[in-house]
Amino acid sequence: VFTNGWSQNEALLAREKTDLMAELSDLPRNAALRRINELVKRTRSVKVHAYIIHYLRKQIPYTFGKKEKQQRLIGRLENEFVQCARRYNLPLGDFPHLEEFRANLLQIKDISKFQKLDKSLVKEMDRVLANDIAKLLEKCSIQTTPMEEL
Repeated sequence: VFTNGWSQNEALLAREKTDLMAELSDLPRNAALRRINELVKRTRSVKVHAYIIHYLRKQIPYTFGKKEKQQRLIGRLENEFVQCARRYNLPLGDFPHLEEFRANLLQIKDISKFQKLDKSLVKEMDRVLANDIAKLLEKCSIQTTPMEEL
């Protein structure tokens, strides 16, 4: 009876060892994937922030009533986020937290002083997201070696 219990424990330990070794071999790949995902998240965030400022800046008049218009825009920021998302085809899930963004905007004296949006840089970000990130993900999957081969 004791030897039968030992063989079951031995089989369990062997499976646990195999699982642990597989997880250890995946660590470099998982770390790389986490970094790539973080890069994508940050890139999308930069793009959305750039478009929000661009959108708000375009709403400000050139001469009179700048401050009042800016205050109205900040007051109805949730609606402005929706309009910006629609106009530039951006997912609302990529937009920043509303109240934090509003608090930061309140510290800015004149939104119209921001530089114009460089659309070539946005196109470059889109190209990186569409092409370069896909290549990085492909390299991550190719460079992983199953534990059985080691």
